[in-house]
Amino acid sequence: MSDPDRATVLDQSRPNSARIHTAILGGKDYYTADHVIAEKLTRSKIGPAITESRRFALRAVGYLIDHHQVTQFVELGCGFPHTPNIGDIAADRNYTARTLYIDNDPIAATHARALMTGHTTHTAEIDLTDTTAVLDAITTALDTTAPIALCLSGTAELIEDAPAMIAALTHALPTGTWLVFTHITADMHGKHIDAATETLRAAGIAYHPRTHNDIASMLTGYQLHTPGLIAPHRWRPELICPGRYDHAIEPLHAAVWDLSAYAAIGQRCRT
Repeated sequence: MSDPDRATVLDQSRPNSARIHTAILGGKDYYTADHVIAEKLTRSKIGPAITESRRFALRAVGYLIDHHQVTQFVELGCGFPHTPNIGDIAADRNYTARTLYIDNDPIAATHARALMTGHTTHTAEIDLTDTTAVLDAITTALDTTAPIALCLSGTAELIEDAPAMIAALTHALPTGTWLVFTHITADMHGKHIDAATETLRAAGIAYHPRTHNDIASMLTGYQLHTPGLIAPHRWRPELICPGRYDHAIEPLHAAVWDLSAYAAIGQRCRT
């Protein structure tokens, strides 16, 4: 995840969305200001939603490799590296899998470039709303004649015009492209999510939880795989296959729990 104001990314006194996110997930690349916000969010209903959303995204990568032979992945808004990353899951399933990490935060992109090395890993520093540049990076780094999966988790909430961004990418991508998607919502535990949103906005981080209908409309153009748009910890956890990172992808919460997030895997439909 990244803040739109790139001029502030070097200011350790101001919280940064990418660092807050990694702090919530147990990473180490954050400062005191980020930790303070992360602690508040972890104690609220948004903490489990963020954690399960990430675990779903990683689980979805393994699922796409195991069941649909997808071996190319693009993480839109990669944030700071935190093992396991998308590429770790992909390489564990198929050593030839290729991953492109994209983020507009120069510090996050630099960390990704330094830590996620290898001939199958690529990193680009791009504003996600510049869809032409995003598409150029994808076509440069990956084979667009073979299946590609876009991973957008923990990022769309930070972008005010995320629906327009996703629509532009969707229309430009070939039929058959996959999308791994999660989004925080205030449909459940609304007061807690509203409070977390205000905490982030007070720290200078714009945040946009969206409703089920709003999120579903963002996925127009994709055929959603069963069970569709659902809480991330409920998305077919029984399909987990044995692997090195099972401890990081299995749901932490029972299916009966309500979480303030939605998740889906979809494939680009014919127009």
